[in-house]
Amino acid sequence: MNEPNTRSKAVVEATNYLINRQKTRTGQVAGAVVGKVLDQEGGKLTGRVVVAILVVLAVVGIAFVAYRLLVLDLILTVIREQN
Repeated sequence: MNEPNTRSKAVVEATNYLINRQKTRTGQVAGAVVGKVLDQEGGKLTGRVVVAILVVLAVVGIAFVAYRLLVLDLILTVIREQN
C-alpha cells in the first residue's frame, strides 16, 4: 500500500530536481515553490502539489513566450529602422 505513495514522492522529487538544476532565478523560485508545497503535504502527491507544479510550469511558459515575443519585436524594429 505504501508503494504508490513512495513512487509519487519519487516522481515529484525528480521533477523538483530537474527544476532546481537550472541556475536561473526562475528555476530556483519554481523549485522553492514546488518544494514548499511538497513539504506542506508531507511528501504526498496530492491535488495541491499537482496544481502547484502546473501553475509553476504555466508561469514559466508564459514568461518564456513573452520574452521571445519581446526579442522578436526588438529584432523587427531594428530591421525596420535599417530600411
